[in-house]
Amino acid sequence: MRKMLILILVLGLASAANAMLITVDEQEGDSFEVDIKSTITVVSEDSSSWLGYIIIEDGGAGSLENPIILDAAGDIGAATAYTEAYWGTGFELTASMSPSGVPAVAAGSQFSFDYIGAVGDTATISLFVDPEYATPVASVNLTVVPEPMTVVLLGLGALFLRRRR
Repeated sequence: MRKMLILILVLGLASAANAMLITVDEQEGDSFEVDIKSTITVVSEDSSSWLGYIIIEDGGAGSLENPIILDAAGDIGAATAYTEAYWGTGFELTASMSPSGVPAVAAGSQFSFDYIGAVGDTATISLFVDPEYATPVASVNLTVVPEPMTVVLLGLGALFLRRRR
């Protein structure tokens, strides 16, 4: 029984050690109203190498584009386009370094993407990391809304049309 408790404690600490999150336009949270183009960033809170997937879950609208591999992902960090039916589309991510790698894998922002959507689009963007690809380690829900100036211009146009009648 004691060995089982120690094993659970060690596994718990190991899984907590590689805490991951997704930020949207440099903000943390679960749900966002965004413009038609927003910046999605994958952040790791430690310096371990990892393999995973960031995807727009099946049924979501919009796309992830323009992957940027930041220095914190290591000298052989990679982001490769990925699609799987009934799961979603996005990128396979690798944060890793060669034995003499500079830069080394580091805590912080490791990957950045542009999320592109149309007004009214909704999407769930999830990050799945090895070995638990069945459950996301981080997810955010996005709804694309018009930028404020567009709403103001539409309102002024409606007032102008109403006034002419």
